[in-house]
Amino acid sequence: MELQEIYGKETVRARIKELADEIKKWLPKNETLVCLCVLRGAIMFFVDLVRELEEYDVRLDFVSLVSYGDATSSSGKVTLLQDIRENVEGKRVLIVEDIVDSGYTLQYLKRFFSDKNVKEFKIACLLDKPCRQVDVNADYTAFKLDSDRYVVGYGLDAAQKYRNLNGIYEVK
Repeated sequence: MELQEIYGKETVRARIKELADEIKKWLPKNETLVCLCVLRGAIMFFVDLVRELEEYDVRLDFVSLVSYGDATSSSGKVTLLQDIRENVEGKRVLIVEDIVDSGYTLQYLKRFFSDKNVKEFKIACLLDKPCRQVDVNADYTAFKLDSDRYVVGYGLDAAQKYRNLNGIYEVK
């Protein structure tokens, strides 16, 4: 498989720092923030993003969902594999997602948290692709892709490979 770098390690890290600064404008320092990682793809982004929020009272939690029928296309049906453990009632929640493409996962998460009595929730994503099948968007986006490229690295995979790459690459 041939890979072409889109965003290198330093570009990704710099943009995450900028994104964290945007998120901090939403956060009062005296409130607990629950940062929720959507496993597995968002893990690298999640870790680097929450490190930038070190002056806040941050609680970490994880959710695992599946919406892919095969390795590359969404089935349109989202299934919850691992629920949250943290009590989010009355708290601010930041959902951290790797990539928004079809929009089904984001739509599911918005419904999921609308029933949890949270004070407010926002969604941060590493990548946004222009291939929505439902009308939903993240509140904070690190990078917008200009086409429907297949990308890997920085948590994103191709059949579980390439998640550990420091940058983001297009699969050629």
